Amino acid sequence: MNGLNQSINKNIKRKKNIFVCLMMLLIGVISFIIIFKTDVFTVKYVDILGNKNISKEELLADSGIVLGNHIFKEKVNNIQLNLYRNSYIKTVLVKRKLPNRIIIQVTERIEEAAIPFMNEFLMIDEEGMVLRSSASNELLKIIEGLECSNFMEGTILRAKDKDQLSKSLEIVRKINENEITIKELDITNKENIIIKLTDDLICKIGEGEIVEYELQILKQILEDLKKKNITRGIIDISNEGYPSYRPVE
Repeated sequence: MNGLNQSINKNIKRKKNIFVCLMMLLIGVISFIIIFKTDVFTVKYVDILGNKNISKEELLADSGIVLGNHIFKEKVNNIQLNLYRNSYIKTVLVKRKLPNRIIIQVTERIEEAAIPFMNEFLMIDEEGMVLRSSASNELLKIIEGLECSNFMEGTILRAKDKDQLSKSLEIVRKINENEITIKELDITNKENIIIKLTDDLICKIGEGEIVEYELQILKQILEDLKKKNITRGIIDISNEGYPSYRPVE
């Protein structure tokens, strides 16, 4: 009797196992059909976030994403690599949102200064990344005195004097933080750096060792000169931060 019960139990377990296997196979087949044989998982939407100057249309084209493609055929790493080929892209994050959406989050590089180079200008960002070249400085602040042998868009400017480049970028960042408008930064002589505010007003900051303090002083002087309607002259903050002003004809 016990042997009969055991045999019946085994048959029941076998049938249950077969049923479970068949159900799993059925679910697998249905899932395969839904995922790969229908348009449920085709890319229908691409959300692009964080762009300010680059159009969504340009970024979509750069990404290489093909609307209508299966979402898993669009490789996240490939999309990111494609977008990084645009010199204006600083960071990019790509993720899929099932069933049919891809989300792209970018931050852009901003043109901060123009470097004269062989009768044209190289537009760089705050890190010294070359974004493009142009026939004019397009109202960007000019950095004079940097020597470079060649350049490649999407790479850091190849300055002969890296310390000189680093110092000029630091000064540009501090100028931006203090919201001072300048026309040109002349770093030809590293011991006598000159900020050209306008064609008629310049400021000497020496080696720029205490540039944060020097620019705060400069900002105060500019406010005072503005109140007095003075637009010409030479401001000198190179003497250990002690300022002086000399008018010019």
